[in-house]
Amino acid sequence: MVRTNTVQRPGGSDSGVVRIKGTRKALAMKTDCNGRYVYLNPRRGGQIAVAESARNVVCSGAKPLAITNCLNFGNPYKPDVYWTFKEALAGMGDACRILGTPVTGGNVSFYNENPKAAIFPTPVIGMLGLIEDVDNHLMNPLFKEEGDIIYYLGAPRTGLGGSEYLRHIHGLTTGDAPSLDLDFEARLQKLLLELIQSGKINAAHDLSDGGLVVALAEMAIFSGKGAEVRLDAKPTHAETIEQYYSEAQSGVIITVPASTQSNAPKQTGTSSAQSASSPANAFLQQCSDAGIPIIKIGVVKGDALKISDQIHIKVPDLKQVWAQTIPEAMESTVTA
Repeated sequence: MVRTNTVQRPGGSDSGVVRIKGTRKALAMKTDCNGRYVYLNPRRGGQIAVAESARNVVCSGAKPLAITNCLNFGNPYKPDVYWTFKEALAGMGDACRILGTPVTGGNVSFYNENPKAAIFPTPVIGMLGLIEDVDNHLMNPLFKEEGDIIYYLGAPRTGLGGSEYLRHIHGLTTGDAPSLDLDFEARLQKLLLELIQSGKINAAHDLSDGGLVVALAEMAIFSGKGAEVRLDAKPTHAETIEQYYSEAQSGVIITVPASTQSNAPKQTGTSSAQSASSPANAFLQQCSDAGIPIIKIGVVKGDALKISDQIHIKVPDLKQVWAQTIPEAMESTVTA
């Protein structure tokens, strides 16, 4: 936050945004890393840290420019720690080269451990992005208008490795880190930035910790508006859980004004041949041309988050849990 030049505060958006005084430009900034991913797969975890922080600044309407970092690891004289450190840095380099975000600086913090174990390896990425016209291209994850159409844009939602679901529900940090196709990620970010700059979408929010359901809940909490979402039925409970809570990479939820989507089909992918004669078809064709699948999943509506007849929670109740969990935990600790 920088005095009155703060345009968008962190916490209720994908990144913080600060206006460059005297111009229409702004800087978007985001720090990101999931130590569970790096623990399970150091190289891919390093890639994901860069890709996700870049995706966050793109969701705010900014083009990623460069990164800094804060690399947190255990004792480097231990062979496993040193190997993890080396692989995580290699992964960061992979992603930076594909996304065009050079490393401008950073620091390293070693020896973060106790007598039993080291911390999860955590190479925190600080991503910097530029918004050329903050008055017209700034984006946030808030549901905007009743009737706006909700789409999922990106890669399939598969895999629970390293997920918050496994950690919180089952107490496990296991499996492999989510898969990541860096070329696909670069195309997704380029497409999303084009959609934002052309004014075709009303909201954008990337999927990360907690997966699809948590991302939808955040959009409802931040905006105070509900949504009705219907996902394709899955044959087993396990597959439904994966659909809801997978932390698969390269995924974004967007909303589109209903006025341009009245004739839009439910789903299109890389083989779509939609006519560009209507705004709806032009939007879908743009996604198809970029090779990014897009699926219509719901509509902004009411005061509750409803998902496939399985989840029905009032938005005020969601907001209460989101806002009060940490204060209640601190109060209980003090009381104890």
